[in-house]
Amino acid sequence: MKLLTFGGVSVEGATFRREKPLLLLAYLCLEGPQPRRRLASLFWPDAANPMNSLAQNLIRLRPLTGAVLEHGSRVEALLPSDTQAFRDHCRAARPADALTLYTGAFLEGLTLDLNPDLEEWLLDTRETLAREARAAHLNLAGHHHARAEHTLAHAHAERAYHTPGAPPCDPADLHQLWQILGPTDHPLTLTLRRDASDLGLTLPAPALPTTPLIGRAAELAALSALPPGQIAWISGPPGIGKTTLLSALAGHGWRVLPARSGLPLATLEPLSPHPPGSAADALNLLRDTRLKLALDDWEDMDDTTRATLTLAARQHPGATIAITARQPPALPTHHHIPLHSLTEHDLHAHPGAHAATGGHPTLLASYLNGTPPDRTLDAHLTLLGPDHRRLFLALAAQDTPNLAATRAALNLSAATVAATLDTLTREGLTTPGGSIRASTPARQLLDAHPLDTTLIHLHLARHHPHDTAWPHWLSARDLWELADTPKCAAAAHWHADQEMKRGYPAKAARTLEVAPQTDEVKLLRGWALIRGGCYLKALSLVKDNDTSVSQAWTDLRIASLFYNGSYEECEFLVRKSLSEVSGSSSGYVRYFTGALSFRRGDYEKAYGEFLISRMIFISVGDEYSAKLPQVMAFTSISLSIRRLHESLAEVMDNVKDNFYEYAVLLSNIAHIKSSDTRNINTSRDEISSILDTYLLSARLFEKCENKAMCAATYNSIGVEYHNEGKFAEAAKYYNLALKLSESSGDKRVYAIVVANLSELESSSFDFKASKEFMISFGFRELAFTVEQNKL
Repeated sequence: MKLLTFGGVSVEGATFRREKPLLLLAYLCLEGPQPRRRLASLFWPDAANPMNSLAQNLIRLRPLTGAVLEHGSRVEALLPSDTQAFRDHCRAARPADALTLYTGAFLEGLTLDLNPDLEEWLLDTRETLAREARAAHLNLAGHHHARAEHTLAHAHAERAYHTPGAPPCDPADLHQLWQILGPTDHPLTLTLRRDASDLGLTLPAPALPTTPLIGRAAELAALSALPPGQIAWISGPPGIGKTTLLSALAGHGWRVLPARSGLPLATLEPLSPHPPGSAADALNLLRDTRLKLALDDWEDMDDTTRATLTLAARQHPGATIAITARQPPALPTHHHIPLHSLTEHDLHAHPGAHAATGGHPTLLASYLNGTPPDRTLDAHLTLLGPDHRRLFLALAAQDTPNLAATRAALNLSAATVAATLDTLTREGLTTPGGSIRASTPARQLLDAHPLDTTLIHLHLARHHPHDTAWPHWLSARDLWELADTPKCAAAAHWHADQEMKRGYPAKAARTLEVAPQTDEVKLLRGWALIRGGCYLKALSLVKDNDTSVSQAWTDLRIASLFYNGSYEECEFLVRKSLSEVSGSSSGYVRYFTGALSFRRGDYEKAYGEFLISRMIFISVGDEYSAKLPQVMAFTSISLSIRRLHESLAEVMDNVKDNFYEYAVLLSNIAHIKSSDTRNINTSRDEISSILDTYLLSARLFEKCENKAMCAATYNSIGVEYHNEGKFAEAAKYYNLALKLSESSGDKRVYAIVVANLSELESSSFDFKASKEFMISFGFRELAFTVEQNKL
């Protein structure tokens, strides 16, 4: 059962007709549970015993089983009502659904004599509900007007003005109606002018509809060239520009008729002063070979008109006919013109229009009229329905949509997602795969609702695979819960690992810094800090986790000690680990055994250790970690034989896709060339080649955001200029290296650069200070080497 209050009062599925009990029931449905005493004083204020009158009317409602619940001193209605459903639709922005329920004024035709208080409540409620119905009509009228669907827009505008139970239109409503009807010859425009005059309002001069034909030149030419007797079918979703195309045909001698439902052949009535009485009469009208007829909206035509046009398509009676529809051809025709979103080329005369609208004609019309496309998009999605809006926004939040994850995130069935996506695709808003066509207004719409968007990202993150989930976890960071930690950390770890493998260790470190700090995340973050040249931060991370005794942390501790210049402690850990480790850890230990030998100048031993390290990493399937040992093995053998080894091409091909390893290789190549030529007469071309290689390496280190390695490379460039006697250029690169080493916190490189600058400037004081600086930070061996070489 259901209480029906619009256009009268009754109970659906029952013959109950007592007006006073039904009025009482309507009051309870709208106002919620009420005290008995209040109901009695409101409904029967003049009765000898108001409470008794209330009790009798509640007894009269008992045939409506379960309609009313009496508990103590309160009374509550349990029966659903059309007013409740109407308001639910209005609040959920479903105006079309709301208006199917609004069949007349609230409690219209009630014959009871009501006391003043109850009458005031009824009239106020009637007016409030009518205003909501008018607002729904105005919403739909504005929607259809923006899409150039003038017939529907005018129909809703007229219904808005004449909404049953509504008071006269207020100024805001009059202005909105005038925007829609003012440019037309609709009879209601005279009434709007009169109402505005009565209120002392000045309505603006009606602006002509701005629906320019853009990007449809080929379609317009094809239709204009149709010979007599041919039928063309123009298909596309609502808002794609079908009506605008027909409006352009009107300027080329075509008769344009909008679809009319209702009586048979209603759409074709305007072709004759006497309405056609049969399909034969209509076909006779279509025999005129001079007639060019454009019919808008196949789906809204009556069945008889559709049957007549189908017969005309088979007979080719003489007239040239164009029919628009939302679906592909429903009748035999050789001329099908599907309309799609406009391309960037179509909109070349309107810079920025394609980026702002994705070429969707409805959004384009708003853009050209100065209305933000995201508002038009939002209104359009709201009219399509809540599932369409949720799915669109979830797809818009993904760079590459994952339909399975999206379905799970929205908790929708597969059938619902398929049907909803099909509608969005037919509307020209998405591709069948879920990609967004109008990406710019979609992003603007997401930005306009940050809290909703964050929640969308959280649901997507929880259902995306770990290899695509991290961007969503990051966008939903403020909403993480403790239960999210394992999935979130795994997604961050995978994402950062890929960033490192592409040569962006600094990015990887930033990713892992904001991720949940599991052991796996902190370990990878340590390696990212080392690859990114943040050696002190890596050492600090190791010290913060010095209670960990796992070999993985020992490997990271060895690396941190080495790159921070703590060579003795590093060598102690390396020797201790050599006989205790296996797998990847063995590869790391062998690598740093080679690195310690390399820095002592024992290149042959270093070469062997680097080769072993590489082979270990390859044997455990870690191709990425095997790259740097290959680079260092090549460097060691090249320095040993004092020329570039023949394996250069193989090494370069293996590391060219990773900025970090490629930068290390180039820096080492320049160092090898410099060592090979330092004691002979070096040509300018050779020096230029060395400098170019160093500079390319520095640029790659900058791209990796590794300031420490970039500083070391600039220092090497300074050394080359210093050796050539080009002191100004040397000072330039030494100072660049000094700034970067200060910024990175790399004290080793900082001390070397200060020493080089002191020699360049002949400052024994600066050199002595830099030497003491190196010794104070444990670089005693380095200080002795610098003092010996003075460079």
